[in-house]
Amino acid sequence: MSIKRTLAAAAAILPMLAAGAQAGDADGRYAVKGIGLLPCKNFIEMAEGNKPEASLVMAWFTGYLSAANMLVDETYDFVSWQGDALLVNALAGMCSQMPDQPVAMAATQVVNGLGRERIQKAEQPKVIKVGEQQRYLYPTVVRRMQSALKERGQSVTVDGDFGPGSQSALRAFQKQVGVPETGFPDAISLYALFSPQQAGQAQQPRPQAQAQQPRTSVPTPLAPIDMEPVKPALGGGN
Repeated sequence: MSIKRTLAAAAAILPMLAAGAQAGDADGRYAVKGIGLLPCKNFIEMAEGNKPEASLVMAWFTGYLSAANMLVDETYDFVSWQGDALLVNALAGMCSQMPDQPVAMAATQVVNGLGRERIQKAEQPKVIKVGEQQRYLYPTVVRRMQSALKERGQSVTVDGDFGPGSQSALRAFQKQVGVPETGFPDAISLYALFSPQQAGQAQQPRPQAQAQQPRTSVPTPLAPIDMEPVKPALGGGN
């Protein structure tokens, strides 16, 4: 995917980024380490040139997300469904708005926006398989998806289980908005379903982030590993 197409996709994603979590000192400041100090314009050039350093930025961003999961209260996972392609697009798009700022600043803005859809309490993701396609989704996300489909007029039970009824409802929605009618909850379909600016529209523009992957190399995500809590329980303790 060219950087122009990446930024075009990011332009559609950015309205979804609303105010979210805050971190740092009393003034919201914090020290940045490593490649997060790289100017945003350099990251965009790396992504455009398919340079290996772009993958290093995304690896740093993955660590940044893990730290945010650990340190922000009432947070288990900021990345509830978005996947690597949308994250690359969101980071590149935010960087395009602040080319002279460090990547870390753009990353903070992306994480803040993800806060609205984060998973707040630990839960076990479930494998979703349709044909040869497979991914993991949290039951909370499946319920959100089912609720959104129901609001769009589809007949579906909101129970957090992705069964034949949910698959059929999703396939009908995919047909309505003009994305591949697979019945599989891929990122492009969930984006079309959850995106605020798409709501209520019979025909929706097709996001660019799924059919062609960004030119940065990022690993295929595995199911999240449920680790022992490392942040204090809310309300304190002895």
